Amino acid sequence: MRAAHVAELKQPPGPVEIDDADGLEVVAVALNPLDLAVGSGAFYGGHPPLPYVPGCEAVARREDGSLAYLFGEGRGVGRDGFLAERVAVPDDLPLALPSGTDAALAAAAGIAGVAAWVPVAWKAKVGPGDRVLVLGGTGSVGRIAAQAAELLGAETVLAVGSKELDRIPETFGDDGFTVCIDPVWGVPLADALRYAQPHARVVHLGQTAGAEAPLRSADVRGKELVVMGHSNFALGREERDRAYFELLDHLAAGRIVLEHETFGLDDVAAAWEHQRGGKSVVLF
Repeated sequence: MRAAHVAELKQPPGPVEIDDADGLEVVAVALNPLDLAVGSGAFYGGHPPLPYVPGCEAVARREDGSLAYLFGEGRGVGRDGFLAERVAVPDDLPLALPSGTDAALAAAAGIAGVAAWVPVAWKAKVGPGDRVLVLGGTGSVGRIAAQAAELLGAETVLAVGSKELDRIPETFGDDGFTVCIDPVWGVPLADALRYAQPHARVVHLGQTAGAEAPLRSADVRGKELVVMGHSNFALGREERDRAYFELLDHLAAGRIVLEHETFGLDDVAAAWEHQRGGKSVVLF
């Protein structure tokens, strides 16, 4: 059976032959910043013993031909993940997907989709009149978050990458933003907060710009900002599934669009590097 192996930290995985395994047929595996963080040794939760099979989420085909979403059990984080032709999982792990679901889209929408949807819809509770800033706006999470904010009725939505931060004052002016969705942390967030409106809600969910941020007291305390953290791992199974299906419904209806690139297993190293550039990547 073929799979991918991370043999050395900070190096992309490669295809390998491993012992045959019973289990479900894997038809799509998404690569996420989480996979790269684990593979580089930078993830706070560590990494599986080397070599290991990466892939924290997948879509598999069950014996009856139906599709199911796979996530959990520490797969791809503390133990071998899903980037293999077949995987054995407990009966209660697969999440049945609606008939007609696109497997690649369902895989890509999992970790990134929940990480975007929950901060926007559940935590910041974006609604009409909100002016929303999305940092890390060129990545999958940022692009989904921006569309979610627009869908929920935000008055203004600005999604910016690391080289576009000068657009923040140009867009919000003296009014400032009322919501910031932050997958980056570090200096970009600290600089952005000067443009926050008093009582703005900030939802933090990643640290691609650094693990520490030099926040100014005048911004946080003086404006009485509400700063909330988000981690997919802190969600219970019922919450995560509900959030996933809410987003999947919007994707299926075309209200939110998630573009993704597909790669074969032989090109897993190229897919790994493509994800490093912030693109949404699906294998198989």
